[in-house]
Amino acid sequence: MVDRQEWSRRSVLVGGAKLAGAGALSALLIGANRLGTMAQDATPMTGDQLGFPELVVTITDDGYQLEPTSVSAGYILLTVHNATDHSVGAAVLGPGPGQTMADLQALASTPTASDEFPPFFYDITIPGGPGDAPAGGTAQAVIQLDAGDWVVWGDGDQPPSFFTATEGTPVVDTEPASDVTVTEQEFAFTGLEQTLPAGPQTWKVVNTGEQPHMLVLGKVPDDTTMDQVREVMNRAPDATPAAGALGENDFEDAGGVLMQSSGTTVWPRLDLAAGRYVALCFVPDPSNGMPHAAEGMITLFDVGSDAATPSA
Repeated sequence: MVDRQEWSRRSVLVGGAKLAGAGALSALLIGANRLGTMAQDATPMTGDQLGFPELVVTITDDGYQLEPTSVSAGYILLTVHNATDHSVGAAVLGPGPGQTMADLQALASTPTASDEFPPFFYDITIPGGPGDAPAGGTAQAVIQLDAGDWVVWGDGDQPPSFFTATEGTPVVDTEPASDVTVTEQEFAFTGLEQTLPAGPQTWKVVNTGEQPHMLVLGKVPDDTTMDQVREVMNRAPDATPAAGALGENDFEDAGGVLMQSSGTTVWPRLDLAAGRYVALCFVPDPSNGMPHAAEGMITLFDVGSDAATPSA
């Protein structure tokens, strides 16, 4: 049986960040997530409306309910409905090159300390998924699947659920249209240098690096500076913020990409209100244990014409 702990993105994100002193920022974003302080969600659409086969994942307290359990390989719409009373998400992962699903299950069952990033995440295939959905809400992203066996996993304690992608019809081999292209690399995001439009939009998030990455988006006060964000990075998770420093209520979860492997692309559907946002990756670098955010994979960007200009 697969150890539920090893499949929890929540423990991955928090544990990996704590290894290098980024625990306070991770905790703030997760705390805002738990409180349900969410930016606007994109209005859910069906696969038929968007022109893609659809895998619908309903997250309950007991597990991930999949409909259907077999989809066509190619581009699919991953729709995550959250039926719990707190914010959670789900994504897809599968065996890495030369691996089988049995190999993946064996790797996932290998004990890992709660404050360590499970090493098998560096070797498997993670097509990805949208950021967390609020309680009772929905998050969506288009992902690309090869034919084979896959797993739905997430950031709760639920056990994973399995499904198959098959060759056949309908197969969609044309990627979705996108409004913004963001590139992940070691260790930076590119594509967020200019002010972005507010409102419903689809991002194309491409991992050109050699390591897995995640895109955690948080809305912050319009006058937030990078120095303030770095102060949170260096703050102990249980420390009391100084006067004027950023606190839990200053972060609103804004979606993103749960996690994705090298060479993959994910198209999350977002609805962003005007304001300032922070983009971060908390996956740790296997060479030193440092979260990617501490190595430069963190940026401020603005949405909408009323947003202020980012400052250092």
